[in-house]
Amino acid sequence: MSRLLGNPAHQCFVYPDFDKAIERFAAAGIGPFFKLDEAGGMGNYRGEQHPLSITVAFVYSGDSCIEIITPRPGCISAYNEFLGRHPAGGLHHIAYYAADFGKTLAMMKDAGKPLDVVVDMQDPATGKSIEIYCEPAGVDDPVLVQLMLPGLFDPWFETMRKAAAEWDGTDPVRDARPSMLAAMAAHAA
Repeated sequence: MSRLLGNPAHQCFVYPDFDKAIERFAAAGIGPFFKLDEAGGMGNYRGEQHPLSITVAFVYSGDSCIEIITPRPGCISAYNEFLGRHPAGGLHHIAYYAADFGKTLAMMKDAGKPLDVVVDMQDPATGKSIEIYCEPAGVDDPVLVQLMLPGLFDPWFETMRKAAAEWDGTDPVRDARPSMLAAMAAHAA
């Protein structure tokens, strides 16, 4: 995929037990984690509107960003669909930047790697798609491809990457909201 989409922005692992997943990564010396206890929004999942509710954390190891998600039980989502197939969890998606989702999907189709949109997350204020999750067409049990707009979260990701590079092992799980909101405010300015 990188040959067509460029370097991944992050890899996402979905697990049924969030704390156990964090402990597993932390035991490898990876940290600090930037955690949102409650994240979500409304999105189109397989063509229908459903509220999304997850616990999520991001962490860097070098220049590699890892996202860890645990969905709320009973929530209709691509994450719970994945856990239905993989009760122990695992790699759910790999994210890439794309400035124009339609053009990127057309390019993938022209390259013989068509993607079917599974989730379309939109900005509630504008209705504009800010990220989409796709599965390779015709693949059983695929690793999803997330396409996300560049720019909005770049300062936040850079803050987390820098924190990991300077991390001394203290404060291993941090509230993500202050750094995320500051980064988004900087982007809007």
